Amino acid sequence: MQFLRFTSPLLLLTVAALPSSAFAEDTGPDLELPAEEETAEKVVQAPANSVTIGGYGELHYTRVDPEDGQVSNEIDMHRMVLYVGRQFSDRISFSSEIEVEHAIVGDGKVGEVSVEQAVIDYRFTDPSDSAGVMGMRAGIMLVPMGIVNIWHEPNTFHGVERPNVDKVIIPSTWREGGVSFYHKPTEQLSYEAGIMGGLNPLKFSAKSGIRGGRQKVGEARTDGLAFTARGQFSPTGQTVLGVSGYYSMAGKNADVVDADVAVLGVSADARGKFEGFEAKAEFAMFTIGDTDVLNAVTDGAGDPITDVADTIMGTYAELAYDVFHTMDMDEQLLPFARLEYYDTDPDDDTRTIVDIVAGLTFRPIPQVAFKGDVVFRRKGGDVDGDNSTLLNLGVGFLY
Repeated sequence: MQFLRFTSPLLLLTVAALPSSAFAEDTGPDLELPAEEETAEKVVQAPANSVTIGGYGELHYTRVDPEDGQVSNEIDMHRMVLYVGRQFSDRISFSSEIEVEHAIVGDGKVGEVSVEQAVIDYRFTDPSDSAGVMGMRAGIMLVPMGIVNIWHEPNTFHGVERPNVDKVIIPSTWREGGVSFYHKPTEQLSYEAGIMGGLNPLKFSAKSGIRGGRQKVGEARTDGLAFTARGQFSPTGQTVLGVSGYYSMAGKNADVVDADVAVLGVSADARGKFEGFEAKAEFAMFTIGDTDVLNAVTDGAGDPITDVADTIMGTYAELAYDVFHTMDMDEQLLPFARLEYYDTDPDDDTRTIVDIVAGLTFRPIPQVAFKGDVVFRRKGGDVDGDNSTLLNLGVGFLY
């Protein structure tokens, strides 16, 4: 870890790359290890009364070639993120993440500026305490579900785009305001539970599931709070298993919905590394109650506002191998393949999508990743022309 420090009698300013995964665990990152499970576990303790600055970004090029339709090409500065943190003492710290999406923000522009995280972390115990690390967090926090929603820096995942299970089913990046309590009794086991703002069910849809319902802590309704929990077990330093749960009465956050619209979500994930191989797998499912009442709500013209299904689900498995693993090289070159299935309406075949992804990740240093992949997308049903092939090229960096 390299720091650039400016010292004065009043303040020590530390400039370093601090991934958001550091906010999701009780410890900070080690930038020499690009895998997200390692990033979250290694300790980099900033000095008291120090300010930490860092961030990440990613640039994408995408070519979409549908079976029946016009080829489209696009280049997009998908996101630029600034981290700012403050270590008040050995036990109290502040972490924040400010994101600019799609480069240009303004009236009629495609971009967005948002506060993605702003968290006060208070540890009750020291790491050496026999009870392990215990503490609480309050502020704008990530919902602790899945892999990418917690560890979403572009140098930590393969593929130019995040897996669609982690965008369509688990709507990454998913954050709300709230408070959570965490405990890491041993090096192998950790768990957390919290109360957060819920979803707005009037923004659910058959196309994107619950994604549109994220309130993002912008004057968010909290009549229907959400309860979240996650447990994580690492039997070895190279293997991590996680399970998460979510529950909310989302209907209370919309006055025109006369129903509870209970949203129940579960996810399970596994990650491992062995002799140059990297493997990941994830499953996620949400059930949505009272969809008959929700989908009967209409706008001023009498048209339905939502058309969401009562179940959405998805899963994927991914395998990569570092071809430089047996060589005396700092660089990494990882061909990878991923099979992904996601469905926002099991009763409608046209909402079932299977992605076969093959690509390459090159990391000249752990903080920088050049990526390329091809996605063969196949949709269910008998609708002609829905299948497509996508070519993605990109670069992601952590600073």
